[in-house]
Amino acid sequence: MLVERVLRAGGLRLEPLTAAHAEEMFAVLSDPALHEYMDGAPPALLEALRERYARLESRLSPDGNEHWLNWVVRLADGRAIGFVQATVRDPAGDAPPAGPSAGPRTAWVAYVIAREHGGRGHGTAAVAAMLEFLASACEVGHLLAQVETANARSIRLLARLGFRAATSDEASAHELSETERLYVR
Repeated sequence: MLVERVLRAGGLRLEPLTAAHAEEMFAVLSDPALHEYMDGAPPALLEALRERYARLESRLSPDGNEHWLNWVVRLADGRAIGFVQATVRDPAGDAPPAGPSAGPRTAWVAYVIAREHGGRGHGTAAVAAMLEFLASACEVGHLLAQVETANARSIRLLARLGFRAATSDEASAHELSETERLYVR
C-alpha cells in the first residue's frame, strides 16, 4: 500500500488527512462559494465529514483498486487552508502490488484552497509538492485532473504545473460533464 508522509512546500505543511482534521476542515469547507466548481455542497454535518475522513484514512478503496492519498494544507502558523488529494491506480487497474509496480501508475488529482488564501501561490506550491511525492514515492507517471471549464484559476494552476488540455481521444475515455474539461500531464 502507498503511504503518505508529511510534505513541505515553502512555508506550507501538508499533513496526511485523518478523521481528527474534520473539525477544522469543516470550517474551511463551509464556504458555499468554495463549492462553485465542485460537485456537491458544503458539508452539512461535522459528524458526516468526520466519518468520510475516517473512511479515507484506510488509504485504499473498498475494492482495493485505488490508493486514496489526501493531505491537509497548513500555513506556517498552523492554520488549515485546504487540501490536496490523489486517487492512484496501477497500470492495469488491478489491486496494488506489494512491491514496485509493473509500470507507471496513474493518478487523478484534486485540490481546494480557501478563497481568502487564493492567489498567493499556496495551491500551486501544495499541488507541486504532492506531484513530486507521487512521482518519486508512488511511481506515478500519468496525471489527470477534471476541471470545470469556467474555473480559470484552476486551469491556470494546472498550466503552471505542466498540465495540458486533453485531446478529444484522451477525454473520450473518461466520463465528463458538458461543462468539464480533462487536463493531463
